[in-house]
Amino acid sequence: MELNQFNTARRRFPVGTHVVGQVVRIPRPGAIGLLVDLGQEPEGFVDVVVLPHEPADWPPVGAVMTFEVLQHTPGQVRLLPLDEQFRSRTYLPSSLSHREWLCIKTRFPIGSVVTATVTHVFTSNREYVVRFADCSSALEWNSQAPKVGATGRYTVSQHLDHTHRVILAPAGSTPD
Repeated sequence: MELNQFNTARRRFPVGTHVVGQVVRIPRPGAIGLLVDLGQEPEGFVDVVVLPHEPADWPPVGAVMTFEVLQHTPGQVRLLPLDEQFRSRTYLPSSLSHREWLCIKTRFPIGSVVTATVTHVFTSNREYVVRFADCSSALEWNSQAPKVGATGRYTVSQHLDHTHRVILAPAGSTPD
């Protein structure tokens, strides 16, 4: 996927947003996942690990439903069905209990600034992971990959309740 297409997909479908899409293909029921038409490029994808174990319990081709954008990969937007009946009972968005998640939201309210360290960089989908306090967050980069071990300041921009994720945005200084 060209960089411009990748950036366009990120602008159209930001991580954490809820989008409506139609299930259009189930290439190998029970083995891969399902493909979703989001009304514009790129295609949506729901991984098999998120779906119920029995393909008969998956949403059928033609189903129109709401998803949360999890991640961008070359040529795809990774999605999570918001309707719990279409998620695996063993799928855990995180190991956090509801109480622990509420504590994190209280400790790091939207708009707060944290100092975080880059722990992983993924060049294939232009993401990096930062660690702050006892939490972590994945961010997307566009121009230059950050370096593992770099520290920067970030603003808490969102709390994603379905996946128990804190979304950060660079706060003036990016990791060096």
